[in-house]
Amino acid sequence: MDALEIMFGKRSIADKIAESKEGYKEEITEDAKDKHVADSLIKRSDKKEKVPDKTGLENTSVKKTTINKTDIEKATVKKATVNKTTINRTTINRTTINRTDRDKDKADKGNGLVMASGVSTMQIKSVEKIKDKLSKRYIAFDTETTGFSAYNDRIIELGAVLFEDGKAVKSFGSLVNAGKRVPASATRVNNITNDMLADSPKEDVVYPEFVEFLGDAITGDTIICAHNASFDMRFLSATFERLGIDANIKFVDTLALCKKYVTGTCDHKQPTMAQYFNISQQDAHRAQSDALVCGGIMTELLKLM
Repeated sequence: MDALEIMFGKRSIADKIAESKEGYKEEITEDAKDKHVADSLIKRSDKKEKVPDKTGLENTSVKKTTINKTDIEKATVKKATVNKTTINRTTINRTTINRTDRDKDKADKGNGLVMASGVSTMQIKSVEKIKDKLSKRYIAFDTETTGFSAYNDRIIELGAVLFEDGKAVKSFGSLVNAGKRVPASATRVNNITNDMLADSPKEDVVYPEFVEFLGDAITGDTIICAHNASFDMRFLSATFERLGIDANIKFVDTLALCKKYVTGTCDHKQPTMAQYFNISQQDAHRAQSDALVCGGIMTELLKLM
């Protein structure tokens, strides 16, 4: 056993050196572990320190979202308010206009003026005041229809005669295919059949020609006369309205005038008045023939005024 073995025992120097190295290695390893833990703690601490930053970012994001949502809500509320105001204003204006139209309609009816959409007809009752005008010029008018309702029935024949200085100078007459069948009850009165109307011109052909014939009577300058005129004018107004024809017609009723100026007859129907004034009638209850007789009656009535 050499001196080294005595000093260190049976283990060799190589073992001791190895052991020393292992001990050093373990120390270094522990130090490294401590350093790793320290680094980890530092990193974790860094992360904790960054939390407020993250929270700040989150707060900023939330704040931005809130602002945007508020802006959108404000914009929506503002837009809705503006639209609501606009709608209310429009409704108020429309109501005012409609009320004005209704009031005007009532006022016109009170004055004997019957208003329709774009069409007005006014009966002149003080005929004596326009006697001179009528003596110079007027248009006698008559219709034949499918029935008595101005809106459900249709005019199937128009007749008009222009009188100047008490004489017939120009006439208009036409059957009208109004797209409605003629009931037997109407045919028994006017002798107009569905077969007769089958090849007759339709409304869109007849009425432009009729309006041209009326001339300034369509604007009320020339007066129109008819026997029991309210019946014919209701039908004419309803037809003009339906076809979109504007008119402002002034008329006189020869039936009303006959009741005023003629006495001693059983009635004041047109055939009776024609006989009274010695006016011949070739084709009763046909529009053009009836219009001619009506015009003759008007001439005789003017002589009685």
